[in-house]
Amino acid sequence: MKAIVHIGTEKTGTSSLQSYLYLNRQQLKNAGFHFIQSAGKLNNWMLPAFCSTDAAFNDLFKEEGIRTPEEKQLFKQRFVKKFKKEIQSLPANIHTCIISSEHFHSRIRSELQMDNVYNFLTSCFDEIKIVCYLREQIDTCTSYYSTHLKSAGTDSLLEFFRRCKPSNYYFNYYEMLTNWERCFGLESLDISLFARDRLLNGDLLDDFTAKIDVSLVGTLDKSAVIENESLRPFGQALARAINIAFPVTSERSEVSDMRVRCKKLVIDRLPGKGQQLGLDARKLIYESFIESNECLRQKFFPKIEVVFPPPALEAEPGYAIAEDDFGTITDVLDVIRKHGAGVISMEEYTRICTAIFSSIDDVAKLVTGGTDVGTRVFLNERDAVLLSKAARYLEIRDNSAAARLMTLASLADPSMLLPKAKLQQYRSAIGKLPRAQYLFTFHTNKEPITPEEKKVWETFGEWLALQDFAGGNFQVGLNTTRTINAERMVAESNKSGFHGYTIIQADSIDAAVLLAKECPILELGAFIEVSELNFEMC
Repeated sequence: MKAIVHIGTEKTGTSSLQSYLYLNRQQLKNAGFHFIQSAGKLNNWMLPAFCSTDAAFNDLFKEEGIRTPEEKQLFKQRFVKKFKKEIQSLPANIHTCIISSEHFHSRIRSELQMDNVYNFLTSCFDEIKIVCYLREQIDTCTSYYSTHLKSAGTDSLLEFFRRCKPSNYYFNYYEMLTNWERCFGLESLDISLFARDRLLNGDLLDDFTAKIDVSLVGTLDKSAVIENESLRPFGQALARAINIAFPVTSERSEVSDMRVRCKKLVIDRLPGKGQQLGLDARKLIYESFIESNECLRQKFFPKIEVVFPPPALEAEPGYAIAEDDFGTITDVLDVIRKHGAGVISMEEYTRICTAIFSSIDDVAKLVTGGTDVGTRVFLNERDAVLLSKAARYLEIRDNSAAARLMTLASLADPSMLLPKAKLQQYRSAIGKLPRAQYLFTFHTNKEPITPEEKKVWETFGEWLALQDFAGGNFQVGLNTTRTINAERMVAESNKSGFHGYTIIQADSIDAAVLLAKECPILELGAFIEVSELNFEMC
């Protein structure tokens, strides 16, 4: 007996293929092929679930009410019995069984799990063919995001795309297929690209049929194609907000009911093209997969130059919210108000509304802002100065927050010395006690006139930028000054000779004095007073 095992990678028409196989199961049987039913009528999920490790209790088991090791063992025993009984009872003309599940891709990730698949299949079949379609990683992740939200996911698009990296087995096709090759051998793997120009007749169903038996192409019913539509940006925002408001982890049945009712409204009314990463972001992700995709090409597609073409510029996304979308918000809130009466508190209702509108606002800014969905930051030199100043004010209270702001400043203007020096200080200060603070007052009457003197003042600014400030500005100068005497008389003050002050952190008064001795304006005849600050109450 032979087996054709279909690894249903994400967003490669797996649901359509499974419905196609199920619809044509009698015609396939007449031709000697049998679509396995004991592992699940459409999606043969039970087989990869059977091959998972004993410690794994994922959502598949939870949906079936399997929560303990004993229940899992019972499930496995029943599955093996049903599966082998199905094969043994097949008519004599059946020579090939067809098995299909996306869980071969998403759930079978380790060598141990793959060994379980191999051991089980080879105990039932003499010959095994592995069929798999591959879609470019960024397209896969983009399309999968709507599925994630339809399935009660709560990640934002940016959070979701953090998964799309070569270290993730799910997206590293070369690593995934190497695991299958290790057990079944390269000659058993039939790998194709999910692209119209690479499919037989430009049609997935015809292409897959040819892998079963080319003589069946054009003879089977293709009316069961399932279009798994994406949600447009507003629909994604609303679906995410509903999932946040009514978490799948809740034990309250009314919460689950509310989520289902509201989500149905969103899915029915708001289909369309979802959020897209900007071109620069897509290029970065694409480049991260170049090495693994090249290995993939050399092994499975040596006759083509590149497995997946590089990202191209797409049309700018439109507005996140269309005029007729507001009715959906109203209807969702009506469902919540109607079915939540006496169940949802005012506090929960407020939280729900907040989740909805904050999610919509988040997507609206991403889509209409024309940015690369958070993957690029548009800052200039002026922003760098503002960010560095903000970091200085934060560094005493929140060193990590200051470091984040200073990192942005460094990115905005790489030529600035301060951010680099301060970041080094922040890192070295982790776990250490705060240092003492010293008031540096600068006194000079000499204004820079000659080019040499002006150069000294520029050097003075660079020296200031490199110091470990206690917070705030590099240096504070004085403008108009008035003096109030004992008789409360007010007079203009003569601040001649006083240039300004700053507060610098140092380990000791001696260390602070050494810093002062290095100050460039001493070359111009200035003098500096250094005073340790005492913050104790008198």
